[in-house]
Amino acid sequence: MTEGQLREEIQRLLASEQPQSALLLTDVLCTLDPSSTENLILKASVLFQVREFSGVLRVAKRVLEGNPDCAEAIYLAMNASFELANIKECVSFSEKLLSCGHKETHALCVLGKCSEISYDPAGAAEYYKKALLVDPFCLEALHALSEHRLLDETGMIELIDSLALPSGADALRESLKAQADVKHTTSVDGVPTAVILLQKARQEYGRNNLRQALSLTTELLEQDFYNRDCMCLHLSILVDMKVSPKLFEIAHFLSENNSQAELAVYAIGCFYYSLCNYERAGRYFSRATELDCYFCEAWVAYGHCYAKLEEGEQALNVYRRASNFFPGLLCCNTFIGMQYSRIHQWPIALNFFNDALKLAPADPLTLNEIGVLYTRTKKYPEALNFFYMAYKSLSSNENPSEHFDCIIFNLATVLRKAGKYSEAIKYYCDYVRCRPNASHGYCALGFTHHLNGDIKSAISNYHVSLSIKPDSFCNDLLNRALTADFGQNASGVDWSSPPPAQSTDVTFSTVSKTHNPASSVGDCFSVGRSLTF
Repeated sequence: MTEGQLREEIQRLLASEQPQSALLLTDVLCTLDPSSTENLILKASVLFQVREFSGVLRVAKRVLEGNPDCAEAIYLAMNASFELANIKECVSFSEKLLSCGHKETHALCVLGKCSEISYDPAGAAEYYKKALLVDPFCLEALHALSEHRLLDETGMIELIDSLALPSGADALRESLKAQADVKHTTSVDGVPTAVILLQKARQEYGRNNLRQALSLTTELLEQDFYNRDCMCLHLSILVDMKVSPKLFEIAHFLSENNSQAELAVYAIGCFYYSLCNYERAGRYFSRATELDCYFCEAWVAYGHCYAKLEEGEQALNVYRRASNFFPGLLCCNTFIGMQYSRIHQWPIALNFFNDALKLAPADPLTLNEIGVLYTRTKKYPEALNFFYMAYKSLSSNENPSEHFDCIIFNLATVLRKAGKYSEAIKYYCDYVRCRPNASHGYCALGFTHHLNGDIKSAISNYHVSLSIKPDSFCNDLLNRALTADFGQNASGVDWSSPPPAQSTDVTFSTVSKTHNPASSVGDCFSVGRSLTF
């Protein structure tokens, strides 16, 4: 066979996806003409398809010795170096490819990946943006920016608006915006149904309409069970609803189908998290981050497990790593600040909260934690201001999730401390309406009525609190109220004045507070969670 016939046969085998069969023919071809650049490039291409990356690099370098500007050889050497995790050499070949003006988009994407591997997310974001300037249809770069949380929602929307897409690509632009921003509304035809369903599910989840959100995610998973974004949201909803049997079923199914191992491990972690087995859940979340280091939901959940176990140092370590990996994940600064607040490092905590506010000025969790910090440092006017802002920032004031109902409790408590009993009673009533099984809510409501002179209402709420969960502090308040109601003062104490604030006073229901009364120890929410956990 002539060289031309051999090349045709090799191309035919490659087109029919038989690279292993083509490999022997490339050896014959290179033997006939060992100095031919075309033959060596063809051999390197076949070696790449059979994943012999060391051989690709060796052949490509041989070509570059005779022809340093051969773009095809540089391209193959760049890809082989990346597969071999030789980042320094990969970057060198990528920059050479850019100088040649050949396949610039791919070279910029590879440089972005190398920057991520080198723990330089800011540099990676710049390379991906440059790739989108060269080719606005480079969805690989856009996917990396979004999924790896290199940009926040505002940054993503600004970037999508700046893309030089043709006039007929409105549906694509709207689809990208809907994926990047939960609040974005679109009326353009052509947006995929899956994108619309997922956005609606996220909106319902944000409003704490868990059943509607679950219905939407279930509908979407029936179409595509391995949609990772939808599956993570679906698991979060089930954790909030504490549907452990369904979580077990999903985790078992994903484990049997090994298409996405990290998702299966994450689902197992969610199952144990719903059972409050945080130590075991943390092991599975940790394993999920090992299988996919860009799995931001697993990173955040992993940190929450340490926070639940009150392992502050380990929780800080995980949150810091997540913050470094995902600069667009705004909640990490808040979680770091919460851990510093827990150990009374107020100035450091406030710095992290302020950083979080710069990125998300209306985040209710951050505003709440700043209010808690000011309360702990006895700055009640400032605390009240931040609690009001947090309350106004809630997506659903009448139906807040268990992650944000502590804002209502905190606001009522500071109002009570400020002597605004009528307003405090209003917010306590809202809180017990949201959490009817929270004994500390009824205790706090009764205590406020007690201070306001409404003994009958105080006694009624104390009874409700004690019927939910026995508590010595609430029982003592009930005895005081009964004594005042019957006009008795057996121990000679002046019951007309409110009892002094002790360590057993009604405290804040939030992660950065310690709950002393027994009624609040078991019922309080411990880890404030934003996004999917």
